[in-house]
Amino acid sequence: YIITQVRPHPWFERKGNDIYLELPLTASEAALGAKVSVPTLDGPTVVTVPPGTQSNQKLRLKGKGIARKEGVRGDQIATVKIVVPKNLDEKSKQLLKEFERLNPYNPRSTWN
Repeated sequence: YIITQVRPHPWFERKGNDIYLELPLTASEAALGAKVSVPTLDGPTVVTVPPGTQSNQKLRLKGKGIARKEGVRGDQIATVKIVVPKNLDEKSKQLLKEFERLNPYNPRSTWN
């Protein structure tokens, strides 16, 4: 008998022929849109993040997954995770407060 075990990859998770990856973005990259480098099985590739991208939004990289028997490849799915800095200096805090004042928005407003 041969028993094989596959260690989990630190970035990728395989589901069928698709590859999943968490893609951390800054709040400004998500809000304004950006071109970011994303690791794939074939090496890094540049992905265009559309303006207004939300946390948990999925970006599909067609044909960047595992090859099927027919030669067609699965996809890579990058799930966006918005990451904010933990320690802000006073100037950054002031800028964020000004941004909030200029752009009033309550994502919980539908709860009332």
